[in-house]
Amino acid sequence: MQGPVPPVPELGQTKSYQPTSRQLLRALETMAGVGFFTLSFADGKVRPSDGLLVLAGTLDQVGQPIGIEFIEARTHPDDRASLIESFHMLMRDTLPTRRDLRILREDGTERRLEMRFERMADEARRPVGWIICVLDRTEEESLKKNLVLMRQRLRAVLERLDVDLAWFSSPNGRVIERVKQSENAHLPDTSLFTLDSWFSSVHPDDRAQVLAGLDHPGQSVTEARVERAPGQYVPMRTVRQPVLNETGETIEWLGLTTLVEPGRGGLEANAAASEELLNGPLLRAARNLLGWTIPVLAEQSGVSASTIMRIEEATAPVIEVARRRTAERLTQALTKGGVTFHRTLTGKLAISL
Repeated sequence: MQGPVPPVPELGQTKSYQPTSRQLLRALETMAGVGFFTLSFADGKVRPSDGLLVLAGTLDQVGQPIGIEFIEARTHPDDRASLIESFHMLMRDTLPTRRDLRILREDGTERRLEMRFERMADEARRPVGWIICVLDRTEEESLKKNLVLMRQRLRAVLERLDVDLAWFSSPNGRVIERVKQSENAHLPDTSLFTLDSWFSSVHPDDRAQVLAGLDHPGQSVTEARVERAPGQYVPMRTVRQPVLNETGETIEWLGLTTLVEPGRGGLEANAAASEELLNGPLLRAARNLLGWTIPVLAEQSGVSASTIMRIEEATAPVIEVARRRTAERLTQALTKGGVTFHRTLTGKLAISL
């Protein structure tokens, strides 16, 4: 059974308590993850603050001076030689070249510390020792390692993607960070990594479409012609994917951009042949885009001229007018000639060179 609960003193009955300067300093050091110690030239002793002993996990040494041997015993074996070197440099009134240190606590954990140095001087401004501030960088170093690991993983994933440009942008598209660029010699020479430079290199007829893509977050695929050289434009297709935070809000965009060139970036020839949207008029347009006559297409595809004429005169899908193998031969010949079949934003089948 529990004993009687002691009465709670009424306001004004308790004696006011003021924490000591040492208690305040220890609290501030603990909350900030820092500690201090002094090194005296007179006796070579180290006098640590309570905050430093909290970092080291050696509170039993509170109020006592410690020697370099005490610190060395708790230092990571790989850092002990540099610790001794730094100590001797300090005793010679010289700043150490190395400022980091790993310590091993009794609970088995490792802490990464950074040291900052300030000379102590007496009333005559003669150096008498050092004040060393120690900052706990363990969490910061852990975050840095995780960030490096995530970037290495991202780089490994992007290297497996057949894209020419990979980039991240701010939600409004103003800040763009490039994370991959292929060695494709046909990429535009202009800088494409700010919204202004990208937009100025887009073909004037395609700029409204680009702006519409920025204004409609749900629109994930855009295609536009980008200036490769003065007056020379190449089609580029971009797929955007939002990067979401824990609440589902878009914090940035991942963009994958591909140069649409013959045999690359569009639909495979066999896939285009299976499209229900591939009909006679589109096939005729693809042939005319190359400047081919029907006999030339017949020669390149192995399909008779009469069959090609029959297909082009029909408005029904090619796979309904002829065998699928015939459609594949035609799209393969056109693709080898330089035509790219691809989908538009509205889902239609389109062609380009």
